[in-house]
Amino acid sequence: MVDALMKAFDQPLFDWERPRVMVDEDGRTCADGLIAGRTASDMPGLDNAELRSWQNFLEATLRLSAALNGSLVDRDHLTLIDVRLLNMLNTSPTGSARMGDLAEALLSSRSRITRVIGRLERRGLVRRAASPEDGRGVLATITDDGRTAVAQAMITYGQGVRTHFLDQLSRPQMVATGENCRRISAALQLATPLTRSGRRPKRTTTVEPREQNAVQE
Repeated sequence: MVDALMKAFDQPLFDWERPRVMVDEDGRTCADGLIAGRTASDMPGLDNAELRSWQNFLEATLRLSAALNGSLVDRDHLTLIDVRLLNMLNTSPTGSARMGDLAEALLSSRSRITRVIGRLERRGLVRRAASPEDGRGVLATITDDGRTAVAQAMITYGQGVRTHFLDQLSRPQMVATGENCRRISAALQLATPLTRSGRRPKRTTTVEPREQNAVQE
């Protein structure tokens, strides 16, 4: 009895740091319906305000990308990634870039960038050639027609950014949004850096010499 009382007095009256976790009939978890004292949402681990904030950000990002892409396709017959890639080449000192570098900068896979370059090449906007440095890498180079096309498309792009993004925010809101997105991007870059191919690096396991010999045997 004494031990039970002593144990009870050792526990805090309200344990906010480790709330009791319950699971509803759909398998969703909540801590007495609260997360850090706030009402839990339908998404495990997020309160209602956090979920609304995330959903608003995600929906705005998707709608904005779709709107920009749509206007570019309608007016310039180029997709958003087409324009971003062409603009990278256009602003490069040599007008060229390695395919792997383009994939990394555009946060895309090499296979997708290869398809994009192939489509642009068929339209005469870029050309491909072996790298003069080592002969193994492939360089994409913008053509004169490509420079003309991207110059016009960047006007459409800029107008879309102003209409759908900048005009919806005050100057302080714009600065705050940009800074918040920069912080998120920087944290992601540190946590999951991209390889040259635009993919996440694979985890490698070091094999001790004795284990390696056993495998070979």
